[in-house]
Parts: sequence; C-alpha cells; structure tokens
Amino acid sequence: MDKRKVILAAVLLIVFGGIGGLIKLSKENRQLKTEIQVLKEDPNKIAKEETAKVVALVGKLVILPEGEEPVMATVTDKEKLKDQPVFAKAENGDKILIYSIAQKAYIYNPTKNVIVDVVPVNIGDGSLTITGTDVNNPLKVVLVNGTKTVGLTNTLEQRIKDKKVLGISVTAKATAKTTDYQKTLVIDLTGKWGSQAIQLAQLVGGEVATQSAEDKPAVDLMVIVGSNFK
Repeated sequence: MDKRKVILAAVLLIVFGGIGGLIKLSKENRQLKTEIQVLKEDPNKIAKEETAKVVALVGKLVILPEGEEPVMATVTDKEKLKDQPVFAKAENGDKILIYSIAQKAYIYNPTKNVIVDVVPVNIGDGSLTITGTDVNNPLKVVLVNGTKTVGLTNTLEQRIKDKKVLGISVTAKATAKTTDYQKTLVIDLTGKWGSQAIQLAQLVGGEVATQSAEDKPAVDLMVIVGSNFK
C-alpha cells in the first residue's frame, strides 16, 4: 500500500476517533447537567426512584403492606447494627424497608434477590434513644429550614429536647437554598449512620434521602424541615 495512503488512513482514524470521544463527552456532560437540574428541583428524586425499584422487587417475593410508603436504608456497616437483634441477619449491601404503620421491616438482599428476614419494629411517639451511638459523644446534627415558615428549626430542636432524645446533638441551624421542600428529609452526610438516619426520620416524621443540593457542613446528619412538618 502507498505510504501516503497509510498515513492518511491513520490521520483519519485519529480524527474520527477524536470526534467520537468529543461526542461521548458531550453526551455525558448533558446527562450530568440534567441530573444536577433534577437534583435541584427534587433533592429526594433519586432516593424515591431507588426505593420504588426495591419495593417493586420485594413486592414480587412477598405481599407488602399497603397504604404507606416505607423508609429505606442500605446497610453499609453491619457492625453498627449488632446492638439491634432484629437486624442480626442483615449484611452489608442489604436494603431495609421499614413500614412504621404496619410495624414491619423487610431485609432484602439485592444480589441474591431474596428476602433475608421480616422483623417487627415498634416505633412509638414517646421518647426515643438513637441506638448505635455513643451518648457521651453524640452525633452532630444540623437542622435546615426548607420552607417559608420562620422558626421551624427552633420548633424541631425543642421537640427533640422535650423527647429527651439521646445519641444526637443539634449543633447548627440554617436556612435552605430553596424554600419549597414538601417533605422533611434526613440525610446521612458521612455514609456511616444509615440506621440512625432511619430512626431520626421516624422521630421527626420525615424520610431518608441520600442527596441534597444544600451545602454540607461538618456534621453527621442533616435534617431539612419540609412543609409536611407538624
């Protein structure tokens, strides 16, 4: 083959390869922008979608309670659940669906697509100790007002004090970037306190989220107070 043809073919390969890479990068950038916009509009959308997928999978294996949306958490460190016998069979990576009205929790292994266990849970309205924490070194919590109603974080902080909740400490309060949060969200900012986030969500009448568009202070848990807070 003519040497010039070989060089031309190599150049064309590089050019078209580069164009292909740019097209792929452009698509990825557009997708990232879309995901960021969705996150801004509904910070809990990703968590809702993930929960819905797990509920659908578990629903094919067992009849789930009706009339309520479960709180879901992922087991990231089973050692932190060792003081809770009802979750003794849970392994890292398992999903836990908690139905507070039905007072049941479903432990699901997504890798094996099996229900590991169904356990009773009793979540009352009285005082609550956040288990899996050190009372002498409580988890740091920031309360963020995600509504236009002034003073909600103060109200929530007082409620936590009135219930004498052990294991957490409100160390900061702030106002959210947007004031249209419909639901109260609890976010584990470190990825280490999933079980504790569930317990706190039940206490404040909220649900667990995995992400938000808010700034992340140096604390363990964030509570974004939504308009459903009563």
